[in-house]
Amino acid sequence: MKISNVVPKILTILIITLLVYALWTGLTGEESIQNPSQLVGKPAPGFVLESFDGEKVSLSDFKGKTLLINFWASWCHPCKEEAPTLERVYTSLSGKKIEFIGINIMDDKRSAEKYIESFGEKFVNIYDPENRVHLDYGVGGVPETFFLNPDGIVTAKHRGPLTEKMIMHYIENAINYNLSNEETDNP
Repeated sequence: MKISNVVPKILTILIITLLVYALWTGLTGEESIQNPSQLVGKPAPGFVLESFDGEKVSLSDFKGKTLLINFWASWCHPCKEEAPTLERVYTSLSGKKIEFIGINIMDDKRSAEKYIESFGEKFVNIYDPENRVHLDYGVGGVPETFFLNPDGIVTAKHRGPLTEKMIMHYIENAINYNLSNEETDNP
C-alpha cells in the first residue's frame, strides 16, 4: 500500500473520531465537564491567523485587555446554542477593556462564514486552516473557551456551552486574577 493512500485515510479516521466525540459530549449532557488545563497560570500560546474579514489577527494585538477565546465549529450544535449568548455578553461589555475572539477549527471556511453570518457576530472570528492553534491550547472538542487576564495569562478553561452568568464569573476572575495571586503570595 502506498503511503500517499494511507495519510488521507488516517486523517479521515481522526476527523470522524473528533466529530463523534464532539457530538457524543453534546448529546449526553456532559458538555459542562471541566477539564483542568496545564495552561492555567501560564502565558497563553501566541498565534497569528487571518480573520474572516481578511485581516491578520495576533494574540499580541489584545495585550492589556481581558480576553475570552472561544473555539467553535459550524457543525457543533452546542456552539450554535452558545453563539447568541456570546454575542449578547460581548455587546453588553462594549467599551470596556474586554475582547472576545472566536477561533473556528476542524471546519471548512465556507460553512464557517455562513455560521458567522447567521449569528451576526460582532467580535473577531478567525479561521485556523491548519488546526494548529487548538492543539497549542489543548482543545479536545468544541466549544471550549479560555479566559485571559490583561497580561495574557490563562486564568480558566471551560468546556461546553457557556451561560451569561458563567461568562461574567470567568471574566471577573480574569480581571482580578493578579490581585488574588498577589494576595496569596503575600500573606
